[in-house]
Amino acid sequence: MRPVLAVIGAAMLVTACATPPTFRTPPQLGQKIQTTKSIVLIPLKADVYQVTAGGIQEKIDEWSRQARENVVAAIRDEIEAKPLLFLKAFPETLMSDATRANLEETSALFDAVSTSIIAHVYGPADQRFQEKVTNFDYTVGPEVSALAPDSDAILFVRCFDQVSTAGRKALQAGSMILGALVGVYMNPNAGVTAVNVALVDAETGEILWYNFHASGGDHDLRNPTNTYSLVKDLLKDFPLK
Repeated sequence: MRPVLAVIGAAMLVTACATPPTFRTPPQLGQKIQTTKSIVLIPLKADVYQVTAGGIQEKIDEWSRQARENVVAAIRDEIEAKPLLFLKAFPETLMSDATRANLEETSALFDAVSTSIIAHVYGPADQRFQEKVTNFDYTVGPEVSALAPDSDAILFVRCFDQVSTAGRKALQAGSMILGALVGVYMNPNAGVTAVNVALVDAETGEILWYNFHASGGDHDLRNPTNTYSLVKDLLKDFPLK
């Protein structure tokens, strides 16, 4: 299973009882945070899908681009408002072949690590690893140092969103009405919105801070205002002030 699909599956499990974002950090966070002033934002991945009444998914490139722009803008607004903290864009157009290969490998590793975090730290009780919850210890490897040689930390962000067609919304509404008539509660899947954010030590690859949000039908990453509200909530406990 590709990492993005695994993340989606884990997110769907979490949305069954969606809660406000809850960040995770390793025990030694304070030592590193004291010297962190500059952050590089790794090229953000955003995938937005249209879901039909029959449950068929199709990725919409225009919606995905809009979601990426909205999330990046919201992150910049939130982080750049913090004094003495500098957020830098990753030089995508100036990459060497070696840097591009490193970025692709590191991004794939982050997706795999993030999938594990979502399942075993945020997931249902029967899938959760208590040791990982209490002693949050994850890394994407020291190779990240070559991606941000002049920065203290790297920010990874992944986004996924499902948008129902009019036909699917009508089907969902019909299911809820039918349930009310027969006295049975029905919770049709209105689509999943999932966003995860990780602050990574630019020298060691250690994940210093991680936050994750997943919900069903509560957000639309194509909408700038709605996206800003979600990102603001995700970063409200960001460790760098």
